[in-house]
Amino acid sequence: MSVSENILENAGRVFRGLCRQGWRNSADGPAKNPANPCQYWAGGHQNKPGAMRADFNMAHSAQRVTVSEIHNRWARRIFVFLGAAALCACNAMKLGYQQGDHLAYWWIDNYVDVSSEQEPHTREAIARFFAWHRKAQLPEIAGLLQQAKTEVRQPVSPAMVEQFQEASQRLARQSFDYAMPDMADLLLTLTPEQISRMEKKFAEGNAKYRKTFLNPKPAEREEARFDKVMDYAKLVYGSFSHEQEQAIRAALAPVVQNAEARYAERVARQQEWIKLVRYVQTTQPPKAQVMDLLRRFRDYWQNPPGRRAASHEASTNAGIALTVAIANMTTPKQKAHAEDRFQKWIEDTHALMREKGGGPVRAAAAN
Repeated sequence: MSVSENILENAGRVFRGLCRQGWRNSADGPAKNPANPCQYWAGGHQNKPGAMRADFNMAHSAQRVTVSEIHNRWARRIFVFLGAAALCACNAMKLGYQQGDHLAYWWIDNYVDVSSEQEPHTREAIARFFAWHRKAQLPEIAGLLQQAKTEVRQPVSPAMVEQFQEASQRLARQSFDYAMPDMADLLLTLTPEQISRMEKKFAEGNAKYRKTFLNPKPAEREEARFDKVMDYAKLVYGSFSHEQEQAIRAALAPVVQNAEARYAERVARQQEWIKLVRYVQTTQPPKAQVMDLLRRFRDYWQNPPGRRAASHEASTNAGIALTVAIANMTTPKQKAHAEDRFQKWIEDTHALMREKGGGPVRAAAAN
């Protein structure tokens, strides 16, 4: 799953990073190589640095770090009805959130190699973001989790999925808007070398994406997407029968068929981002102008223009249909499993809210 496939493929891929677009290693210690692999997902990472939405970079990292799947793009799109769940992947919701400042800084550093002059301001920005997010968005996330728990036993309709998707996009937009002043400050300090590094990371991520999801062998391409979808399905519903998995494979076809278009949109988004950061670096416009450029990019990201709009809509509809199909084939036992999952995540969210800005905020501010 950019800018964001991890805030609001990649958020997810927030926590895509809490567990779907501050910004996204602590320079030392375990934060750089978390002992628990779930910490990678908790910060918006899949397996290793750069594995989350390579098309969103720091402009969206803040969102990923805090509300991953709620802010995740393809994962969120496929499982937007269950988006809050990915936010808590691996039962690492609290762990991911409490380590979010380290993961956020690690992500940014991986993409631009933060300088000693940039580091204090970057850490302060991350601290501000987490303080705001804990107060402004965790309560709403708890409400979405509660709604998902209440509705998970009912038949699921496309309208229900769209409602959760709209909430996810709104949270992503709010997060992006809050982080925008700090993003602008960072962009104004980027060097040509840092931008080149960013381009290299995008290229590496794209190569991995093509190898996995655009494999020339149709069967392997389908298997890769199936495995990814099943990771999210099992996270919420538990195990699936062979018959159910076969039905999911059949429902997956439109998602697999649209892989080329999704990749083209991903690359176009990256190119727009690089164009933006290069313009800022070379012209050094006033901060207000940089923020205006970021707003335009935000709108471009959520509503691609021209021909890409049709591709974007087709991907969205395919993901919604798949979500509905999976939800409506589950058994009472699987629905009970999902209900229990949501309840645990609700409890974790409330526990995080009670911490009132501890952990990551104090740690980031102190460094």
